[in-house]
Amino acid sequence: MKKTKTDTWLKRTKKYLLSTPHLLWFMLIFITMAFTVSQAPDRNKISYSYQIGDVAQRDIKAPKNFFIEDKEVTEARKNQAKDAIKAVYDFDDSLLTDIGIRVEAAMEFARQLFDKPENSDTPDPTFAMVLAVKPAFEKKLGLEISNDAYNILYKSQFSPDITQKIKTILDKILLTGVVANKEILLEKEDMGITLRTIKSHDERIVNNLKTIYGPDQAKTMVRIEGQPLLKKLNYNLSNLIVDICQRLLQPNITLNKNETEKRILEVQSKINPILFQIKAGEMIVREGERVDKIKLIKLTALKEQVVEKNIYMSGIGTAMITCFLILVVYFLFLKDHKRLKGDHNTHMIFLALGLLLYLVFAKIVIYIAQSSHPEMAWEIAASSLYMIVPVQAAAMITCLFLGFDIAVFFTIILSVMGCLAFGGSFQVFIFFFFSSITAAYWIDERQERKTFIIAGIKLAFFNAMLAIALGFYSLAQPDPMLLTKEVIFAFCGGLLAAILTIGFTPLIEILFNYTTAAKLLEFSNLDQPLIKKLMIEAPGTYNHSVIVATLAEAAASAVSANGLQAKVMGYYHDIGKLDKTMYFIENQADGKNRHDKLSPSMSALILIQHVKKGVEMAKKYKLGNEIVEGIIQHHGTSLIKYFYNKSLNSGNDKINEEDFRYPGPKPQTREAGIVMLADVAEASVRALERPTPSRIQGRVKGLINDIFADGQLEECELTLKDLHQIAKSFNNILTSIYHSRIEYTDTKTQEKKKEKNGTAKDSDRQSAKGENPNAPNLQKDRTDLKRLGL
Repeated sequence: MKKTKTDTWLKRTKKYLLSTPHLLWFMLIFITMAFTVSQAPDRNKISYSYQIGDVAQRDIKAPKNFFIEDKEVTEARKNQAKDAIKAVYDFDDSLLTDIGIRVEAAMEFARQLFDKPENSDTPDPTFAMVLAVKPAFEKKLGLEISNDAYNILYKSQFSPDITQKIKTILDKILLTGVVANKEILLEKEDMGITLRTIKSHDERIVNNLKTIYGPDQAKTMVRIEGQPLLKKLNYNLSNLIVDICQRLLQPNITLNKNETEKRILEVQSKINPILFQIKAGEMIVREGERVDKIKLIKLTALKEQVVEKNIYMSGIGTAMITCFLILVVYFLFLKDHKRLKGDHNTHMIFLALGLLLYLVFAKIVIYIAQSSHPEMAWEIAASSLYMIVPVQAAAMITCLFLGFDIAVFFTIILSVMGCLAFGGSFQVFIFFFFSSITAAYWIDERQERKTFIIAGIKLAFFNAMLAIALGFYSLAQPDPMLLTKEVIFAFCGGLLAAILTIGFTPLIEILFNYTTAAKLLEFSNLDQPLIKKLMIEAPGTYNHSVIVATLAEAAASAVSANGLQAKVMGYYHDIGKLDKTMYFIENQADGKNRHDKLSPSMSALILIQHVKKGVEMAKKYKLGNEIVEGIIQHHGTSLIKYFYNKSLNSGNDKINEEDFRYPGPKPQTREAGIVMLADVAEASVRALERPTPSRIQGRVKGLINDIFADGQLEECELTLKDLHQIAKSFNNILTSIYHSRIEYTDTKTQEKKKEKNGTAKDSDRQSAKGENPNAPNLQKDRTDLKRLGL
């Protein structure tokens, strides 16, 4: 009794864990914490943080060759180079043209009001008429002017001479150049500036910067340059022209900071830093020595090579990256993935355990690397030991059980976390990711056990080539010894990954009830105990299942689905009928139908029950989730029409259609949908009285159309093109199985059929009823039958 209660409690706990969403959050927290703790730095590692006068706590040697830069000298040279670069100013030579166009357009626009035909007595426009177009005049000119100033222009009838004088004055000033801030310009007086014309990009050196006008100087020069031109004009018009010129003036020389900075950076980039080398193993400071200025420079340089991290901040960062990585991949790619919908928590447990297992492998390798080279603990990736970590096995196993696409998503997580474990090296990520997805592809291509070693050998050579590529990338002058070591590690890692895949696959099949191609091949053997039991106790169902499996395999191959999986589903889809074999018509050899004495609803319940019983048997015999899902889905939610119509014809008004439908779900995979079609097609064609090719083709087409119209194929990925190919495949096989045969007759029967000329006619027709020309022979035939015991 105690054992029974314990078993019940364990079953309930297991059921709860495999259904609750809280398990996923617990696994996320656990993986994040475990990985973060494993990445915590050793508190006893070497510290390089010292000040002048501090006493060294231990000997500090240079872990590798590195250079120390004399930053003061380097910076001084860069400043000299910066000071030697002339500031770049842009000269806008198009400004004068633009201003001239605006002045001409405005004056011409206003002057048109005074145009009139020759010999015309039309009076000149009044000032009020001209004042009405003042806004348009100001818009074209780009300036606002007072009514008094506008009146002066009106009185001069907007003379072209005014336009010419304005352009002449502006031309003299803008050709010399106007700069917005002359004080900044004059700071470069000692070395001059580079003046670059904007349109032509022509450059010239200007050393005499005083000749360039500032804004105030330019306005003053307007009056000076205009004096000789305007002396004959009246005072008001002369002042108006000067005012317009001063207001139209704009700086046409501007400092180009970006170009100047770019030229400074180009020159500074050519200045090589002043360096001196520290050799690997060189003693930087001994234990008990005081740190002086020279030692501090070396320690500072070493510290820059080895970035010391705050333990707590680093841990928080690692935890956040891990958490975000898993959440993003899960919610974007895995949460609603079709392949993970059934037994979702089980699949997540499998992936979580795989992640933890291979990160443990990585941690072991890290520990070995740190133990063998304590001085190089900060440079784990440089030891190249990461190449021997068999992370590819995780991708291969994931691909075997959950598919290539999920293996790719899982590889992203594993590669990033492996990269973090090995010091965040980008080369580690590249190696893990490329190697893993390639291994998964080779396994996905052919899932046979004998191909695992072949895939491992291919992976070993691929890893070796990848190691060479990374070696060339990371080293300016590759070290032959180091490169050879990396190639050996990578090659061994590929072989080790294949060996682990072979070893873990059967174990995972047992623990998680997964099904691989090898396992499906085992179940396709008709000597399996469950198939033998079906053959002995329900031979009709056995024969039906064999034909359904044949149909399903051929149809799956025609639409590029998994033919092996479809065939095995076909073998086992009706094993639930073993519970009540004689209630299914294919097993009723005595001609008695057990359903004649039952109500339609009870008959429907018995038929529906065979799905539930089949699932129980499949789990008992551990057929795997794929086969179980095939059994559950092979009828979908279809209606048991015979007993439903029988119930309707019985006059029962209170009929619930759902009582006559299978519970479902509808087929979720192409293979399950094909098994549903094959099951219905075989049973229906078997019932045809005269199964001619045309009648078989019509029946198959009608059945597939009915199933499609009933919506049973909505949730699987079968297209109309697939259904056409499936029907074609069914027709070929069913026509071959149920073809019409020649009716063979014995010699005595043939002798009964004579032609009118008395000779025997070669015919397969039987004699008419009542004809008995050879009675003695009939008696002899009966004697022969008795000898055979019939």
